[in-house]
Parts: sequence; C-alpha cells; structure tokens
Amino acid sequence: MDLHIDVPWILQVAEIAGAHDPAPDDYGIPVAAVAAHKAELLDQPVYDGPYARAAALIHVLGRCRWLERSNMAVAAATGVMYLEASGIPVKPTRSDAIALRDLLRDPTCTTSGIATLLRTWPTAT
Repeated sequence: MDLHIDVPWILQVAEIAGAHDPAPDDYGIPVAAVAAHKAELLDQPVYDGPYARAAALIHVLGRCRWLERSNMAVAAATGVMYLEASGIPVKPTRSDAIALRDLLRDPTCTTSGIATLLRTWPTAT
C-alpha cells in the first residue's frame, strides 16, 4: 500500500506530539516532508515502502528546524503514526527513541539510516 499524507495531517500530529509548542515557525518544512515522502523520479518512487517513506518524513521534520522546541518529538511521532497508518503498528521503546534522536543529531544522518533503524523497532502485538 502506498500511503501518502498531507500537510494538515502533519500539523495535526504536531498539535498532539508537540503539546504546548507555539505555531510552526516555518510551514515550508512540513510541505517539504510531504513532497519528499511521495517523491518520484522517472515514474519510480524515490522512497519505496512504508519504512523508507516514514524515514523521509522523519528526516525532513527532525533535521530542519520548524518548531520552537519539539522538532524531534513531532518527527518521531509522525514516523510512528505513518507506519501505523500503513499497517505496521510499531511500539518503540525509550532506547529506540533515544537512538532515533541521536541519529537525527548526527550530521551524517541519512534517510536510509533512519529506515534501517525503524526496521529494528518492535511491532505492537
């Protein structure tokens, strides 16, 4: 299933996961995240599969500052909710969340690295 989300969906996640954060400073970042997760090149998806698309969302939302203080929390929540909406109910532990945070802080962070990490997260049963 190729699930594509939109900017209002990301803003709704931001309201929930970024509780008490003021309005976004830069609406271009969620617009870019939406474009990235559904990007195609020569009629082929750039990010194939739900883990890669969730990673693209997380990468853009987590590495680019667009919220005052909850970029990484909102990025992680967006990835989790995207995977769940794609039929992959994940249940990341605290150490999984810390590993994602550390990866996002690493200047060599890539979307494929995030996707690899997401695949290690336990699934909810």
